Amino acid sequence: MSDVHASSEKAELPKKTSIGFRKIARGAVWSWSKLVLTGALSFFVSPYVVHHLGSTTYGVWVLINSMVSYMALLDLGMRGAVVRFVSADQPRGLHNEASKAVSAALWFRLWLGAVAIVATVGLSLVSTRIFHIPAELHTATRVAILLSGTNLALSLTFGVFSGVLNALHRFDLISLAAIGQSVLNAVGLVILLGSGHGIVAIALWQLSVGLLTGVFLYKMARRVYPQLALFFRVPGRDLMRRMGSYSLFLFLNAAAGQVIYYSDNVVIGAALPISAVTLYALGFAPTQYLGSILSSLAVTFLPAASNLAAQGEYEQLRRLLIQGTRAVMAIALPIEVGLLFRGKTFISLWMGPQYGEISGHVLQVLIVSWFFMAGNGCAFNIVYGLSKHRAVAIWMAFEAIANITLSIFLVSRWGVIGVAWGTTLPSLIVHAFIWPRYITKVLDISLRRYLFQSWVRPAIAVIPFAAGCFLAERWWPVRHLAGFFLQMTALLPLALSGFALAFRREIITVLRAKNWLRRSQTL
Repeated sequence: MSDVHASSEKAELPKKTSIGFRKIARGAVWSWSKLVLTGALSFFVSPYVVHHLGSTTYGVWVLINSMVSYMALLDLGMRGAVVRFVSADQPRGLHNEASKAVSAALWFRLWLGAVAIVATVGLSLVSTRIFHIPAELHTATRVAILLSGTNLALSLTFGVFSGVLNALHRFDLISLAAIGQSVLNAVGLVILLGSGHGIVAIALWQLSVGLLTGVFLYKMARRVYPQLALFFRVPGRDLMRRMGSYSLFLFLNAAAGQVIYYSDNVVIGAALPISAVTLYALGFAPTQYLGSILSSLAVTFLPAASNLAAQGEYEQLRRLLIQGTRAVMAIALPIEVGLLFRGKTFISLWMGPQYGEISGHVLQVLIVSWFFMAGNGCAFNIVYGLSKHRAVAIWMAFEAIANITLSIFLVSRWGVIGVAWGTTLPSLIVHAFIWPRYITKVLDISLRRYLFQSWVRPAIAVIPFAAGCFLAERWWPVRHLAGFFLQMTALLPLALSGFALAFRREIITVLRAKNWLRRSQTL
């Protein structure tokens, strides 16, 4: 009797695993759809915003968003904790436990939202004294900070329900919310700037759209998870201890990440003319798009890793690591190579020739570290899904401290290029040397096997495309952005053929498996 029972359990395991991978694929498709639409909107609207606001006012707007983004640290890792606990409890029918975790996160975030608003008031009072903001923009800067801070407080509160949808693999609803928010923001920007309004009107519009998006996420979370109950009371000690042990290190990692990605604009705004913030921001922007692309793909691995670990499927976790990293690298490498060789041309055609040299140079420096950051995108989410992220906080803290120290040291010597190197060098150390060793130790996989299968083979595959980009930049000049994209499209078959050759065995195996499945279904 026990043998029959055991055999039935073994028979069910592949089914659970295959469903998990289908969820990953479905989530990736929705995330990519969101990225294509939101990325296209941002890409085409950004030059409009820069040219209507001007370098100085746009620099102020970027600085406002950078300062307010620091208060996102008040999340304290709660959204990640919601994803972790709901993805672990809901499949097992532990709805009461999942409800307690969501309610605790919501309770904390309501109070933290109030703290964010108070902090915003203080920030609005001191910002014009710290940074080189023109006197005629002082009032607009203070009001825009207050509105942006209030918008952040709302996103902290409603972000809990985004975490619930994430844990349940409802990336379709998350993507719809993001698409709707991006469309409304873009339409508002065009109308407001075309009517002569400035950063205050933009901030007010974004606050209104943020509230609407938050309400949508709340309603969808309640509809998708009807068993979810919300308790508006102080969380119990045991639950606080469980969530705190997980979210504390998420908070530390998030704090380090905020310093790494948003301190650059603050350093530049304090040391250089405010227009220099625009030069750096335009070079940094393509890396933000790249980060969004990769995170939209890699974020689907977190709940999948949590589910596989709960089932004891560690061999499938190793498979997830290798295949997931390959997928991320296959997307990232052509983009990174194109920006490395053709970054200056891209910025010149996108934003104007006056930004091409300096902003393009910033982009090329920053993209160097992204070759390795992309390689760790899948590993990062697997580590979080396994709750093995404590050590990561130490490296992130090191990277953040080194980043801001080098940026302050180099900004007076090399300007915005020095700040870019201050960001890139610490990132190289962490992502090229520390991360690969840690993830292979966690999953008990050979470092040589992991690097060769997940990093080296994709890097070899992209060599023909890299050569094509180099030659095109030197011998195939282009004068319009449309022509640039046509060139890159014409070069894309080099990347596809490179990956087809590098992974021909895997492709043949998949095709044979599909043919066998079709034949078995026919019979």
